[in-house]
Amino acid sequence: MKTLKTPHIASPHIGNMLQNRIKLRRISKAALSRNAGRTPQTIQRYLKRPSLQFSILWELCVAMQHNFLLDLAAQLPADFTTYAPDPTLALQEALEQQKEENTILHAKLEELRSAFAKR
Repeated sequence: MKTLKTPHIASPHIGNMLQNRIKLRRISKAALSRNAGRTPQTIQRYLKRPSLQFSILWELCVAMQHNFLLDLAAQLPADFTTYAPDPTLALQEALEQQKEENTILHAKLEELRSAFAKR
């Protein structure tokens, strides 16, 4: 069986991420606790914790309307795999179509140039 070498990557402090977002967007902790269905004391404890259960983080994402999961994913190396769809796929396909059209137009341009050159 192949052994994977995993680089050590320090995990971000989730409570600090939440706290920074609250400060940046000037979110009231009381309003957040109401939206998340948690007590203000519970929210305060979350802000001090280095990690949270996924379901709690998910609920806070929804309550704050912010994708902390994407923030976390952005901190991982770009060469890590994912099942997420490639957001650039549509752009890549459009670029390929443009390249094909460009090739055809260049060929037609050369035909016209040679036709005018013969006159």
